[in-house]
Amino acid sequence: MEYFLFISFFAFFAIGSISNNRDRVVLYYFFVLVVALLVGLRGNQDEYSSFYYLIPSFENLTLVDFQGKEPFFTLIISVFQYLSFPAQTIYLFFSSVAVIVNGYFFKKFTPFYYVAFLIYLSHAITIKEMSGLRLGYASALLLPMIYFIQKKNYFKFFLIYSLSAMVQYVGLLSIFLIFLNKAIRPKLLLIGLVFALAIYYLDIVKLSIFYLASIGLIPAHIIDYVNSEYHSYDTGLIFHLKTLQQILTIVFMIICFDRYQNIVSTKIKYYNLLFNAYYFGTILIILFSSLAIFAYRFSAHFMSVEPIIITYMIWIFSNKRIPYLFLILSALIIAFINYIILARIEDYVFLLQ
Repeated sequence: MEYFLFISFFAFFAIGSISNNRDRVVLYYFFVLVVALLVGLRGNQDEYSSFYYLIPSFENLTLVDFQGKEPFFTLIISVFQYLSFPAQTIYLFFSSVAVIVNGYFFKKFTPFYYVAFLIYLSHAITIKEMSGLRLGYASALLLPMIYFIQKKNYFKFFLIYSLSAMVQYVGLLSIFLIFLNKAIRPKLLLIGLVFALAIYYLDIVKLSIFYLASIGLIPAHIIDYVNSEYHSYDTGLIFHLKTLQQILTIVFMIICFDRYQNIVSTKIKYYNLLFNAYYFGTILIILFSSLAIFAYRFSAHFMSVEPIIITYMIWIFSNKRIPYLFLILSALIIAFINYIILARIEDYVFLLQ
């Protein structure tokens, strides 16, 4: 309940931000910082708090210790161990940094940053920062990668890319951003969507994985995930509301492509890369819907662009207050479902217990 109340409180300020007063920018960053601290100081006895004590201090670190988790994640923990920091530090570092990065680039990428952050709080944060460490951190770094590609600063892109992939291997997929920084014709986008749906229904991805495994081209631990009933099951593509929502969002934006082109040329210089990243992530979800763990991880990784993309729909309407308020109301309904009805996140606990 406390999560929904906080989000509802923030929604009032989102409504007030329609006037775009300069003072509200400072207030916005204050909210971002509060959320970052709350997420970083949460109590969570999951695999990471126990894993923290399995990594030796920096001076005793060996190559063998890097075999358990991704290298940068292991290195950071070993440094914290060396500095005698408690396990809570890894939540403050990875989860809090993820929230701050998301909040900062929402402001940079869209003028409707209050709504973007509200959408983020209503759903994405529940499956990333509030449910783990590495995935949320790697996903958040997708945004600065997009920023540096747009600026053609590929050195900084690869630096951020490395910091993402070495904390969560799903971050390796971010390399495709380099090839997505272009305008793609609407017909090709629709064809790609239909083609992905056909591949899913023919179960080609799972069959291909088993074939590649049979000839030794896929590691054994990947096959363990594929064979696991707990980690790998069919998410039900059409009946999975989140996937269906993403497909409908993409189709809507493709239909309005010409209007978006006019907007891009004047207001939204990051649109092509942000949309293509969202499109690419949705294609991956469709292709891997029969393998839940991969579909969910791919979905969460590219979901960092979704709050920004959704706010761009506001530009299509001449009266922007109506879609603005509609998105706020929709975010509150989704938050109510996630935090009250489904109770995806347990009651807040301060610090590790």
